[in-house]
Amino acid sequence: MTQLFETRPPETVNPHAFRAAMADLPAAVSIVTTMAADGTPRGATVSAVSSLSMTPPLVLVCLDAASETLAAMAPGRGFVIHITADGQQQTVLAFAQKGPEKFEQVAWRLSTSGQPRLPGAALALDCMVSDLLPGGDHTIVIGRVVEIDHDQDRQPIVYHRRQMLASPAR
Repeated sequence: MTQLFETRPPETVNPHAFRAAMADLPAAVSIVTTMAADGTPRGATVSAVSSLSMTPPLVLVCLDAASETLAAMAPGRGFVIHITADGQQQTVLAFAQKGPEKFEQVAWRLSTSGQPRLPGAALALDCMVSDLLPGGDHTIVIGRVVEIDHDQDRQPIVYHRRQMLASPAR
């Protein structure tokens, strides 16, 4: 068998160059919320969200390994992914901060599954944690979607080149 590519050890990529390159990748601005075992709501702003499977309906979200939101997650526990809408920029900034006071700054209610739900999102996916997988300095949370709330009249926020932008009108 002929080897097509030379095998060599992986090179170390400059972290600043990697961060700059990833800033050029447009991503939906999302907020993940969950309820800790002690009943404390947790949440974080994230950009690494993706669909994973149609059957069963699975999504993935990547959370910093040191995240308090991640610490509240475990297989079988619920969480909500909110794809934020134009007009929710202040909410996005609140959930980008560390600490429990972020829920004091925004309106929220419990979803039908008992998870913190933020009103006004373009899309909310109520999920159950299927698996937690290591991914470098993050953890990949795989969630099975159990309920969808999709408001097609709201325009999602996109993060690109370190700026929040409203997506173009449909």
